[in-house]
Amino acid sequence: MYVKLINPATHGKAAYTNSGSCAQTLNYLKQEAVGEGQEARFFGAGDELSADELQQMIDANVKGLRAGEARFYSLVLSPSEDELAHIGSDPAKLKEYTRRVMDEYAQNFKLKGGQQLRSTDLVWGAIVHQQRTHRGTDPEVAAGQARAGERRAGRQSHVHIIVSARDAEQKISLNPGGRKQRFDLTKWQVAAGRQFEQQFGYVAQAHEKLRPKARARDTTYDAGRLAKIGERVVRINLLVPAEQRLNPEKVGQIARDRQFDQTFYRMLSRVEERAHDGRPIDNAYHLLATGREQPAPQHTATTVLHAVQQLVRSGGGRDEQTEQIAEKKGRRRAELDIEM
Repeated sequence: MYVKLINPATHGKAAYTNSGSCAQTLNYLKQEAVGEGQEARFFGAGDELSADELQQMIDANVKGLRAGEARFYSLVLSPSEDELAHIGSDPAKLKEYTRRVMDEYAQNFKLKGGQQLRSTDLVWGAIVHQQRTHRGTDPEVAAGQARAGERRAGRQSHVHIIVSARDAEQKISLNPGGRKQRFDLTKWQVAAGRQFEQQFGYVAQAHEKLRPKARARDTTYDAGRLAKIGERVVRINLLVPAEQRLNPEKVGQIARDRQFDQTFYRMLSRVEERAHDGRPIDNAYHLLATGREQPAPQHTATTVLHAVQQLVRSGGGRDEQTEQIAEKKGRRRAELDIEM
């Protein structure tokens, strides 16, 4: 079983762009279905859906998302030829399997208070495609054994899923590509393969099972990312006063804690921009760790008035005391005007 979270930046860029309406993605999936000679019918946790119905569901479920944030995510469930042969490439079985996998997807999110989600708490839809075509980068094409755009031989049924980045109540953001502590992508992929085995009594071969990356390889990869982050910190430190310089090790630890997620890199870019513009970066660590601005202390007019009154009382009303809070020495009237 091959289970994939599509990255719009590297896979079919235009087709899977997810920072706006899902219309473009649905159009692509519809065209693929029609090209296979089948009707483009989608399905979800319950009944079947039309493309228009699914688009309305996803596009309307964006409350709480900021401009530029992902509105939805695209997933692919791709059984092996042996797995498909085991179920006869039956679309009904693939649909029921998809619903179980989306239950696993929902339950994989770690939420505050131990809250548990199910697929019915998600807003999602899917479609079964029966065929695949060769791409220009396929080994068969490079070897001259096939042409780009030509249909692949054998059983090729697979499922495309679109799932909203918000839960059905529009209270929780659900990002399968974010921090591992929030959603363990590899764990879900392994669970999806196991679900097929349990649901259909299938015994997977070694090559059909997903194996997590070796720890040593992960460590090497992280070291490379940390080195690049360190270089960026050095460049930032060259642009700011000594008291605002960042500790590369502390920034690297924040990156590890956040599992090198997109929010960390977005906030690091924000810190860089401020350094280039000559603006203070006093809240850089808070920004990198939380993805949010540090609340500025609130100085209300009442607070300022009380401070002024205290100064006046402590000085016994002498002019030399009021000069300390006036804009210029020598002012005798209206040193500080405050409107309430």
